[in-house]
Amino acid sequence: MNTPSLLGRSINRTRGFFNTVDLRIFGVVLALATWLAVWLLVGSAFLPARYDLTAGDVAPDLIQASRTLTFENRAETERRQQQASEAVPKVYVFDATVLPRVTRNANAYFDGVTRIVAEERALAQATSQPYDAARTAKRIRELPGQPAVGEATAGVLSSLDDASMALVRSSVIESVKRILEGNVTEATLATDRDRLKSVIGTMALTAEEVAAAGDIASVLLEPNNLYGAEKTQQAQERSAADVQPVIITVRNGETILSPGQVVTDENVAILQALGLNQQGRKFGTLAGLALIVAIEVLFLVIYINSFEKRMRGSRSLQFIAASLLTLFALLDRISAISPLTPLIVPMAALGMLGTLILGTRMSAILVILSSVNLAIVGGSDPQYILVGLFGGLAAVFLVTHVSQRRDLMRAGLVAGLVVIATAVGASQISESSFARLTSGTAWGAGNAALAIVATIGLLTIYEMVFNLPTPQKLLELADPTRPLLKDLMMKAPGTYNHSIIMGNIAEAAAEAIGANQLLARVGAYYHDIGKLNRPDYFIENQFHIQNPHDRLTPGLSRLAITAHVKDGVALATAEGLPPDIIDIIKEHHGTTVLSYFYHKAKESTREGVVDEEAYRYAGQKPVSREAAIIMLADSVEAAVRSLNNPTPRGIKTLIRDIFDQRLHDGQLSESRMTFGDLEKVRLVFEKCLQGFGAMRIAYPQKEKKGRGSGAGEVTRRSGGSR
Repeated sequence: MNTPSLLGRSINRTRGFFNTVDLRIFGVVLALATWLAVWLLVGSAFLPARYDLTAGDVAPDLIQASRTLTFENRAETERRQQQASEAVPKVYVFDATVLPRVTRNANAYFDGVTRIVAEERALAQATSQPYDAARTAKRIRELPGQPAVGEATAGVLSSLDDASMALVRSSVIESVKRILEGNVTEATLATDRDRLKSVIGTMALTAEEVAAAGDIASVLLEPNNLYGAEKTQQAQERSAADVQPVIITVRNGETILSPGQVVTDENVAILQALGLNQQGRKFGTLAGLALIVAIEVLFLVIYINSFEKRMRGSRSLQFIAASLLTLFALLDRISAISPLTPLIVPMAALGMLGTLILGTRMSAILVILSSVNLAIVGGSDPQYILVGLFGGLAAVFLVTHVSQRRDLMRAGLVAGLVVIATAVGASQISESSFARLTSGTAWGAGNAALAIVATIGLLTIYEMVFNLPTPQKLLELADPTRPLLKDLMMKAPGTYNHSIIMGNIAEAAAEAIGANQLLARVGAYYHDIGKLNRPDYFIENQFHIQNPHDRLTPGLSRLAITAHVKDGVALATAEGLPPDIIDIIKEHHGTTVLSYFYHKAKESTREGVVDEEAYRYAGQKPVSREAAIIMLADSVEAAVRSLNNPTPRGIKTLIRDIFDQRLHDGQLSESRMTFGDLEKVRLVFEKCLQGFGAMRIAYPQKEKKGRGSGAGEVTRRSGGSR
């Protein structure tokens, strides 16, 4: 763009400075700058003004939510879990071994008592002394490993005969069995001992025997329902796990505390979650954001280096991608300021801009990353990422083949409808209400309008600053009244005609393989503008003149012919054509051989030994698919035009031969053309160039007699031009 204004000169100087910086250094610095800018913008949403408040304090002023946020009140959840856990009763486990053990202990005790009584009676009989009941009672009380009973009980036992002893024994065992048929716990042990004595009182025993049996049974009785600490803990854990998390949602701009209001625990939790409370400051949040943004930038760098060859070598496109990511991070941050909402961020504009400038895949990736940033700023509310993703991706698909500004408006409106529908649907996910429905519709409509305005405005700026080949720019360049095209038509009409035909077949071929049709057409229009400097040196412009090459050596002819590539680049640069067009001019001959002059040089005795490499173009091999199409179309159109008697079969054979020559010569080795693409392009060329084989009807001849001459002069009128 030749802009005489101060702004234009400044833009050109800035662009020139960028182009002088080493590409790798530029990429590294740009990646670091993008990471820092996006991190600061997204992270600033977590660094609003802070307060130092605890429960029971009085709010000094009005405190509002700085962004929409849904979070779990962990402290309240834990309090409710603790309550649920404490409400769980202790779990007791029945021990079936208690009754057999108590029965054994009772039998062992009475066996010992019976043995002592028998020994004392035998001793008294053997010594002819009276039976010493007191000593017997003392020995009973001192039985090792046996229950300790009272003196009265021991005295009663020492005086019992064998029959009474057996009756007391059976009464103790029977009563214990009855009680242990139920659940005896530590808490109920005292009550169960009273019940035990009541049961013994119903048996056929004397009062003294009942008291003794009750004393013995009470000592022997033990709990058969034991406290299960592990099972109790498991029950408490299950009860705590059943408690639902306490989820709190605050909306952007919602009042948290009014001046003079007493602060509650819930208020403190909200302030901490929003980062408004000094006690809630978490540097880990910023560190986590730094890591996430670093992953985003690293993902972009890896993707560009792996799949975007065009962007890998373009500082301008790299800068545009970085600037779009940063710009929409800024919009994300602004949207978090009350009374705005993240629903207003025009992610559809990013989808349209990215697709028009960077391509469909790159645009989709930028939309995804920016939607992630939007969700982070919006407090991880699902509706924000849904609106961002669906609106942005819809715009990506809708503008893939846009070529007119009115098409851009139409695509923006459709993307806006997607945004509105998504905003309405997503707004009902967390809270279904008429107010939310109305709010979602309003913000969605504003988003759609802003997306159209932002796309058109930013596209104009990017076009001007970076000289981009947008569809609108390419349509302007295709205007035949443009200075270069007008000069080409007037000074080199054969070349102009050749370029127009090439534009038609290149556009059709680009459409067949999904390449940029408009870029292919406009690139064909300008690919030979370098011939303007010496139009007569090219056969298509030699009308009724002597061929200048008849007077030149093959070496000089080579210089004159190959110079048109360099001359074309110079003219295109001076005219301010986009870099993509200039690349097509550079690459449309690749490093092919000027076969006519090479063979002429070999036949010439003056040239001596001829090196084929000396007769190759010193340009670059095609990189883009559009440049590869132009190279093939240029060769094919010129070759078909040179046929003396073109037939459909001859045209097909010639096209196939030219494609094979370019492949074997390695001219397409750096392009992104696949064999499938080449086959589609070949078929399109064959179809488009069949017209060269059409036969014309011979018109009748008309004789005119010249005055003063008897000879007839024959003229033939043609119904068209070639």
